[in-house]
Amino acid sequence: MNEDSGRLILHGARATGFGFAVRLAARLLFLFVAGRLYGAAVFGSYALALAAVELAVSVGSLGTKKTLFQLLDRHRGGAARPAAHALLDSALLVLAASLALGGVIALFAAMLPPETIAAGTATALLLLAPAVAGQALLDLFLAATRWTHVIRDEIVARSIVEPWALLAGCVAGWGLGWRVEGLAFGYGCGTLAALLYAASAARRRLGGLRLRTYRPIRRELSAALRGAADNTGTDLLNALYLRVDLYLVGVLLGEAAAGIYNMARQIAAPLRQIRQSFDGLLIPLVARSLAVRGGGATSAALASATRLVLVLQLPLLLFLFTAGGTLLAWLGPTFTGGYWALVALAAAETIQAAFSIGDLVFVYLRPRLGLGLTAISIALGIAAALLLIPQFGTAGAGLAVLLAYGVRALLRGWALRARFAFAVGRAHHAGPVGAAALGAAASLALGWERGPWWPTLAALAVYAAALQMWMHLTGQRLGLTGLASED
Repeated sequence: MNEDSGRLILHGARATGFGFAVRLAARLLFLFVAGRLYGAAVFGSYALALAAVELAVSVGSLGTKKTLFQLLDRHRGGAARPAAHALLDSALLVLAASLALGGVIALFAAMLPPETIAAGTATALLLLAPAVAGQALLDLFLAATRWTHVIRDEIVARSIVEPWALLAGCVAGWGLGWRVEGLAFGYGCGTLAALLYAASAARRRLGGLRLRTYRPIRRELSAALRGAADNTGTDLLNALYLRVDLYLVGVLLGEAAAGIYNMARQIAAPLRQIRQSFDGLLIPLVARSLAVRGGGATSAALASATRLVLVLQLPLLLFLFTAGGTLLAWLGPTFTGGYWALVALAAAETIQAAFSIGDLVFVYLRPRLGLGLTAISIALGIAAALLLIPQFGTAGAGLAVLLAYGVRALLRGWALRARFAFAVGRAHHAGPVGAAALGAAASLALGWERGPWWPTLAALAVYAAALQMWMHLTGQRLGLTGLASED
């Protein structure tokens, strides 16, 4: 049954791969539109406002992206209330919290004096505030579809409907003569289209929402709200952790620099999405494994997932290292100054996305411990950014993120070994990391005088050969093992 669980996750990840490619195409076209048509300053205003909205979504979601699975599990089969009503309880709480947060953002943008916030950023905040509720509900409904072990709905919503509607809205906004309003309009189009699709999908997967018989029960709403407290705090700190660098760039260097830096962040984001392609089925199966076996017995499963994600991420990291400058130039000559920020952020995203799989242990067993580790990493990242950004600009911001993510990975590993008896050594991941180091060295030895493509091909070829040799010599396999099945 362990192998069945691993195959289920891999099947979901392969299915998500198509969506990942479609979403990547939409992302690149959106970045081209944002860079070439709107420019760095307008893109920076939009990015700063969107980062604030996404921070509010992390709170308004009330941690339900992860905790909803356990809540719905309690309403399986012959439970007194159907699972659809548990989903509606969560939707009621999420809607109330996210509407309140959106109102706070709009009030904040409207009341701040002009000298304290750039006009473009204030306009974007006002226009994007309603999206807090839309994105929070979108996360909730897609989590409900994943609970049924169907990944298709999330692929369609996140990889097709949302990004392509966003792109169409941005192009339409530019055609109407809008600037920051055009980017905000595109985001609203993407959110609304994906939300409508997700709500319909959740209703279909759960066999109807049974709205006529639904009655909210105060006791269950209060229990759900109390259970969300710790994980909501962790989600807030994680969201801040992922965005504080952008805030600091905007404050210290201005909107144009924030646009350049955010372009680098967006190009590095697919490294995180490789990991997210596994989450749809990995999260509920890890939750079940932890409930059945506990933390220590699940260590092999988490380690095998981490290594597989690393193996898939590292070729993209090598590509960005060798060809990132060319890609930035294609998006607009202004953005080439973000190359070293891109390299640092890509390395940071690789570390965070792969090794943060261990955070699932904290989510389900010790949420306050995860909260503390995140808080330490944020404090370190802010301190490093305040020191490095004035000296090195956007590259300094990227280096601060890399430092914070690296320290967090070390602290996470220590906590898993000390508190949950995880027995997987660091050598478990040595093969992929060593192969990537050899690939990078090959690209540097070849030189970039004749353009980036020969070094890129050399790096990827050396990486593949070294990884294959390591697997042959050690007998290691890249499959997923150690997960409890649904039975």
